[in-house]
Amino acid sequence: MTLAEELNFTRAAERLRITQPALSKQIAELESRLGFIVFTRQIKRVELTDAGQVFVRGCKDSLAILEKAIRAGRAAQEEIQPVVTVGHSPYVDPLVMSALLSVHLPLYPNLRLRMESKFAHELTHGVLSAELDLAIIEEPVASGSLTQVALQALPLHVLMSRDHPAAKRSYVTIDDFGNVGWMMFPKRANPAVYDRIMETAKQSRVAPVELHHYLAPQEVVQLIAENFGVAFMPRGIAQQLESQELVSRPFDSKAFQITSYLVLSAGQASRLVNEFGRAFLKRIVPVAQQAEASSQLFLDL
Repeated sequence: MTLAEELNFTRAAERLRITQPALSKQIAELESRLGFIVFTRQIKRVELTDAGQVFVRGCKDSLAILEKAIRAGRAAQEEIQPVVTVGHSPYVDPLVMSALLSVHLPLYPNLRLRMESKFAHELTHGVLSAELDLAIIEEPVASGSLTQVALQALPLHVLMSRDHPAAKRSYVTIDDFGNVGWMMFPKRANPAVYDRIMETAKQSRVAPVELHHYLAPQEVVQLIAENFGVAFMPRGIAQQLESQELVSRPFDSKAFQITSYLVLSAGQASRLVNEFGRAFLKRIVPVAQQAEASSQLFLDL
């Protein structure tokens, strides 16, 4: 459906946060399973075949029916046992999670939260497909189908050994780490943030001696102790890993600042979900911004 909207493999792959070869492979596999060609490809043009146009219309209708069924089921469940399904990144700031988990709604005293940890593109898809009621996403892709409310912008931190020269300063720059190994979250966790970090380093003509990727932040503790380098990670997680041997310092550049958003479907009409979103915003967004942030969530009674 994304490729049908864009009719361009490069733009569609960027929206989906995957590589162009990966998208081409998925389309080829889809057409093989279907037994007919959906797209004709030319050097600079992509077009839907007649069969492809019928197929895409059917896909849109099917997804609309599925989303309606999910919402109807959720609405029925809310009357019996209210549940809000929340998606979040594995690297979300612990303070954000604490605010989320502390939300209390007087109208729903038995409210339960169902938590799902996913990467950015999976969270976006989850909200769009109604698998998630809402999600906390670091710098999501802009979409008219989503309501996105900025929560906070925080500098990326570097976790390092206390004997590293940069550990003596309050803030660090990318130039401080041109002669060591880097430990990064995987690119698929959030391609936009990952690419911005690497591009900023490239512009500064700074490169790591080695590049390692971690899934669980705790993995980096032993690697730093064994002189594998330093780890780039969100503030809250980096501070949790500080110890007598390790210290974290924030970057001083806005290029290394990461903004997290509360993301809901633009058509989210559940009273429970909207009330939960507003209550969460009151806990996490500065008082001066609460009215503006809350106004971005609407309620269709």
